[in-house]
Parts: sequence; structure tokens; C-alpha cells
Amino acid sequence: MDEDSVAWDNSFSVGFEPIDTQHKNLVHMANQLFLACKEGGVAADIAFLQVMKKAVDYAKTHFADEESYMRKAAYPRLDEQRKQHEDFVAIVVETIREFEAGNKEPIDMARYLKNWLLNHIAVSDKQYAPYLKNA
Repeated sequence: MDEDSVAWDNSFSVGFEPIDTQHKNLVHMANQLFLACKEGGVAADIAFLQVMKKAVDYAKTHFADEESYMRKAAYPRLDEQRKQHEDFVAIVVETIREFEAGNKEPIDMARYLKNWLLNHIAVSDKQYAPYLKNA
């Protein structure tokens, strides 16, 4: 595993299996982005875009599921979470446009996705974990 890849460990767990499974899948997709970046050339760009678009679609589904669980658990910071999710999707969609226009490097997007995801899980998502366990 290289320095950009992420190995899932239990420190990322929010202790709620459906969400942990989705987070593991998102981490796996981030790792796929790094693999596509390493290939280089046009094939890598095509692979990167395919994985990136799949990751965005999956993230939207994950965010909807996560917000539904938070709503059921009466999590008081749901609006804050929803805003973070919306901002993330908007940034990623814009970055994909910039990449397609030749203005962004795939590795920069892959690193942004990884850093955002890990920070979001470690900070924001950990805050709702006790609510889901008690719901």
C-alpha cells in the first residue's frame, strides 16, 4: 500500500454496521482513484472519471441513507451534516468539470476526496454515533 492509499481500521468505525459498510466502500473507491492515477495516460484519465462518477453517485446514496438514520435518531446537528454533504458534492462535481476541461490533475482530486472523507468520518460522523446506538 502506498502513502496515498487508505487501509480501513476500526478507528474509522461509527459503530453502526450499515454506515460502516458504506464508509468502507467509499474508502475502497478512494483507493481505486489512486490506482487509476498511477496508471498514467489517457486510460488512467478514463478510469479515473469512471470511478469518480461512481463514487459521487454512491456518496449521494450514502449521504441520503446517513441523513435518514440521523433523522430517525433525532440527531440535533442533522442540518449541519446535510450542509457538509451538499457542499462536498458541489465541490466534487465542479472539480470533475475542471478535470474534464484539463484544469485539474486526477491525483489532486483523489487526495481531496480521501482527506475530506477521512476527516468527515473522524469528526462529523463520530458525533452522531451515540445517537444511532441509542435509537
